[in-house]
Amino acid sequence: MHRFVLAGLVPALFAAAGGAQTPPIVTEAEFLSALDASHPAVAESVEDLSLARARVVETSTLDNPAVGIVREDPSGPIGQTDVLVSWQLPPTARRPEVEAREEAVRAAAARLSQRHRAVRVAMREVYAEWALAAAREESLAAQAERVEALAEREAARAERGESSGLEAHRLELAAQALRARAALAAAARERRRAEAARWVPTLPDEARPAVPDLPLPPDVDADHPLVRAAEADLAAARLESEAAGRFLASPELSVGWQRQESGAESLDGPLLGVVWSVPLFDRNQAKKAAAGARVAGAQARLELTRREVDASRAAARASFERLARSLDEVRSALADSERMLDGAEAAFRLGEASLTDLLDTHRSVTEGALAVLDLREAALAAHRELERLAASDDSSDPLKPFEPLELETLP
Repeated sequence: MHRFVLAGLVPALFAAAGGAQTPPIVTEAEFLSALDASHPAVAESVEDLSLARARVVETSTLDNPAVGIVREDPSGPIGQTDVLVSWQLPPTARRPEVEAREEAVRAAAARLSQRHRAVRVAMREVYAEWALAAAREESLAAQAERVEALAEREAARAERGESSGLEAHRLELAAQALRARAALAAAARERRRAEAARWVPTLPDEARPAVPDLPLPPDVDADHPLVRAAEADLAAARLESEAAGRFLASPELSVGWQRQESGAESLDGPLLGVVWSVPLFDRNQAKKAAAGARVAGAQARLELTRREVDASRAAARASFERLARSLDEVRSALADSERMLDGAEAAFRLGEASLTDLLDTHRSVTEGALAVLDLREAALAAHRELERLAASDDSSDPLKPFEPLELETLP
C-alpha cells in the first residue's frame, strides 16, 4: 500500500474518534511511488525488450535433427529399408547473427530505460499541473475572502451613513471577479485531479497536492539512453553486414542404416551422406547490399540523435537556469506582499489612501502571486525536459527492476 493511501486513512480514523477531519496531503514523491515494475505503463513497455530477447534465443538455437524411414518395394521380391538421421550444421554466419541480436537487446533495454523516464516525466507533469491549479485556486480564494471582508466593512459603514456605499459596491465587484477566477482554477484542478487518478487509481478522493519544490538539475553530460540505443543499432547493423558476407553455406550431414532383403537373405550396412549448397549464383549479393544500406542508415541516425540530444540539452539547461533565477528573484521581491496589503488597508481605513489605490495594491499582489506560480510551473517544466534528456542509470542489465529517480531540491 502506498504511503499517501495510508495518509488518507489517518484523518478518517481521527474523524471517527470525534476529531476534525483534514484532507490528506499528497506529495510528488508519494504520487510517483506508484510507478514501479507492476504499473501498467511500465509493464506495457517491456514488450519490445522481450521480443528482442526471444530473437536471441531463436538465432542461437540449433536446428533439430530430422529422422526418416524409407521402405522400398515392400511386397516385391527385393525390399529395402533405409533409416536416416540428417542434421543441418550451424550456419557460418551464426556467431555474428547472435551478436547482432544481442546488440538489439541492448538497444531495446536503452529505449526501455528512456520509456520509463518518459512515463515518470509524464506523471510529474500531471502532478505539477494538479498542484499548481490547486495553489491558484487557494490564492485567489484567499484574496477573494480578504476583499469580501473589506466589502462587508464598507457596507456596514454605509448602513451607518458613514459612506455612500460606492466603496462597498466596488469591493464586492472585485471580490466576485476573484471568485470567478478561483472557480476557473477549481475546474482546472478537478480536471488535473482526474488525470492524476488515471495514473494512480488508489488516489484518495479528498487528497490535496503539495506544490513541488524546484529540484536540482540532473546530470546531462553522460550519454543519453537514445544515443546508447543508436550505438547498439549501429553495432547490430555492422554485425549483420558481417553475417551477410559469409555466403558459404554449412553442409547438411546424413547418417543411417540400410537393409536389403531378398527372400531369406538380407544385407545390412551404414549410410553416410552430405548435402552442400555450392555458391555459384547466389552469394548473398542482395543481403550484403541491404546490410550496407542499414549500416549507413544507422550511422546517420546515430549522428542525428547525438546532435538532437546535445542541442536540446543546451536549450533546456539555459531555460531552466534562467527560470530558476527569475523565480528566486520574483519570490524575494514579493516576500512582503502580506505586509503591503496590511499597510494599504490600514491607509485606506485612516483615509490616507483611496479605494482605487487599495484595489490596485490588491490587484498587484494577486497578479504577483499568480506570476510566481506561473514561473514555478515553467521552471518545473524545464526541469522535466532536463530529466528527459539526462543521463540514466546503467541499463546494461535488462532484468534490473525499474526504480524511480530520487531528486534533490533547490534551497
